[in-house]
Amino acid sequence: MIILLEENISEKSAFVRLVLGIGLTACGISQLVKENGNRMLGTLTVTAGALKIAEGLFLYCPAKALFNRNLKDAVTTSIQEFVDGDSLMSAFNSRYSGANSQQSHHSGHSGTSNQQSQSQNSNGDEADLLQTVANVAGAVTSTTTAGTAAKQAANTIQAVAGSQNKSR
Repeated sequence: MIILLEENISEKSAFVRLVLGIGLTACGISQLVKENGNRMLGTLTVTAGALKIAEGLFLYCPAKALFNRNLKDAVTTSIQEFVDGDSLMSAFNSRYSGANSQQSHHSGHSGTSNQQSQSQNSNGDEADLLQTVANVAGAVTSTTTAGTAAKQAANTIQAVAGSQNKSR
């Protein structure tokens, strides 16, 4: 059974790893050959060298693959949690319900000036919300691959949010 690994390092990196692996293996062998050499250090150095040689030959680094997968999962999860409707609405309500209750406590203003300040405040809040939507769409655009529906939707949302923000 043949297992095909997806290449995840460049040819330059593979060459460097190959040369480094050969050097580590040679140092480890020289440590093992010495009469008074440290056997444990020699064995570890030969093992590390062999792993680097294998990475260079197969253009695949398991540590890099594990890190990239964990990073991609973390970004995807955080974006999904942020875009989740319930959490987004609760954040929206907590932010803007506090602003409205503070405005209703100010009774020294006349009705028209209070309405004007609420109108100005809501325009600023809408601009903040549009900017946040544009930022989220930009994050989705940068993390998704080209040609996917998510990337196209994020690009569209970012363009609409940007044009709405400019028109205000």
